[in-house]
Amino acid sequence: MSTPKFTVAICGGGIGGLTAAIALARFSSEKKDIRIDIYEAAREFTEIGAGVVMFLRPWGVMKTLGLEQELAKISEVPIIENKPRVGFELRKSDQTTRSESFYEIMVTMGILAFYRAEFLMSLAGQLDSATTSKHFSKRLVSYTLPPASSPSSPITLNFKDGTTATCDVLIGADGIHSATRHTLLGLAAADAEADGSDEGRKSAEILRGMVDPVWSGSVAYRGVIPRERLEKLNPNHRAMKTPQNVRLHRRLINVVAFCSWPEKEGTTFEGKTVEERSKAELLEQYVGWEEEVQQLLQCMDSPSLWTINALKGLPISSHSRVALVGDAAHAMTPHQGSGAGQAIEDAYVLASILAHPLTTLESLPAALKVYEAIRLPHANDVQRRSRENGKLYEFTDPRFADLDLGDGATSSESDMQTLRKIGDAIFENWKWAWTTDIEDDRKKATALLEERVGGEN
Repeated sequence: MSTPKFTVAICGGGIGGLTAAIALARFSSEKKDIRIDIYEAAREFTEIGAGVVMFLRPWGVMKTLGLEQELAKISEVPIIENKPRVGFELRKSDQTTRSESFYEIMVTMGILAFYRAEFLMSLAGQLDSATTSKHFSKRLVSYTLPPASSPSSPITLNFKDGTTATCDVLIGADGIHSATRHTLLGLAAADAEADGSDEGRKSAEILRGMVDPVWSGSVAYRGVIPRERLEKLNPNHRAMKTPQNVRLHRRLINVVAFCSWPEKEGTTFEGKTVEERSKAELLEQYVGWEEEVQQLLQCMDSPSLWTINALKGLPISSHSRVALVGDAAHAMTPHQGSGAGQAIEDAYVLASILAHPLTTLESLPAALKVYEAIRLPHANDVQRRSRENGKLYEFTDPRFADLDLGDGATSSESDMQTLRKIGDAIFENWKWAWTTDIEDDRKKATALLEERVGGEN
């Protein structure tokens, strides 16, 4: 390996962190002038949660990085990718007699479903050993920037086990409870209030108020069930054919059943983030729902309850030579299935900027602000759209307050028209995931980098 132009530390070995490492190595493969260290809190690369889904936009990243063949081994990738397929069937199921499907969301390429642990292991297998080192049982608790008198000196990483390490660039991929974000926003707040102005103090207060995630008002009961078990109850169950809040992976079905209290959005959930709950409790939440829902839930012997937390929309995702990616920057509700995809997109654009010849040790702060300018508005918009989709799914969007939520045998024609409008709203809110191209963002990032950094040289 040649003398590196700088060293990059990635704290967090999840989907975003590993994608960043792969992309950095491949974008700098000719010169091999970026040294990468991945620091993972666990003893090995691991992911909680059962499934991860991918739309056409982040799939484009996987293809550009040359990962599509390996990933095709663990998911069903269509031969013709530009063909629309049914992504979701929207169905009003809270009636015992006759529930009704009211909309099909057509998605270009469809939805690729992966078992999360397999997906992560596939990424781990693509790390470049010549440029990338892995360090396990290293949980970041904070970092320290060099003094202003020596701005190009290394950043110091402080780990829970008492050890330290150094780097030139820090990528915080450490999730919704990010220690990187905690330090970054604290330092940015201190900078904001340094001039003593009222405006600076107000900005600092806003930044400090965004450090911790808040409860969305929703929880999700989750479980993975064998397909064969559901087939015995109902061989024609629609979960065998069409994704809903169900992800089919080979012989397993990942079930996610939401319960929400909209008035509690923005508060703090009292209890554990993830814990086991009884089957009886789950069934009680869905009393009176249609038979197919009951059949799915009957197959969930040991459901776990997940608190759905999210971040407020951050105004920054970089400071000095530190940048946030994925959930560390914009943790969101799962109602567009795009949390992992946004982490992948962040990693891809950031790696492209870092590997660019114009990005040097001296220009890193400006280069990271280019990343922020391109990626943060988009990711925050997806975060907003995801929350909006959740309200549409649960009929709490105020635009459709006239929908009759009674438990009659069928919905009236007026209600069916409203339901179809809800379907239209969900589609319009979601279509960015398969009608826009991440390469456009990468090109914009390159152009902005050349304008802001190239113009200084």
